[in-house]
Amino acid sequence: MKFKSYYWAIFAAGAAVVLLLAVTLIAGRIGGDNSDSPHSLDDLEALQAAVDYTPQIEAYQDMIKANPADALAQVGLGDLYLTTGKYLEAADQFNKCLAINPNDPSYYDRLGQAYYGLGMTDIALRELQKGLAIDPNHQSLLLTLGLINVDMGKTAEAKQMLKKSYEVNPGSRIGHIAQQYLAELEKQP
Repeated sequence: MKFKSYYWAIFAAGAAVVLLLAVTLIAGRIGGDNSDSPHSLDDLEALQAAVDYTPQIEAYQDMIKANPADALAQVGLGDLYLTTGKYLEAADQFNKCLAINPNDPSYYDRLGQAYYGLGMTDIALRELQKGLAIDPNHQSLLLTLGLINVDMGKTAEAKQMLKKSYEVNPGSRIGHIAQQYLAELEKQP
């Protein structure tokens, strides 16, 4: 089956939203005080709740029905579940992705984010470490680990992960995010 161009657009949009949501979710737990933002976390959650992802979810479900081994459709659906806070469903989707391709570290990153959203920090860290074993320089995975370590109060480990994430590709969006969090950690006593 040829992958249609609009599926790529759905996938790319979903991945971008999930990355932004994951950073926002973890940052919200870390920062607590969003004095730099004119919007509160409640405002952001209300905006996210106003978005109807039903058509995208249904499109991915149709793709999966047509081809259950379609990892791109599985990850796209999982990303939408992460975006909408359906962490249990997201974890299920990313486990299906790993059954299809257990060597993709991005699936472990997303699965770790889902478990973290469920409050299962130990399991999240275990899955993230599995991804790092595959690719020790996976930038998004390193960022996720850094942010979780900040949330857990492990500042030294957080700095190490964020620095490594930044060094993988300083010019990328993820590199900039890692740099911003490193700067914030340096400001703290």
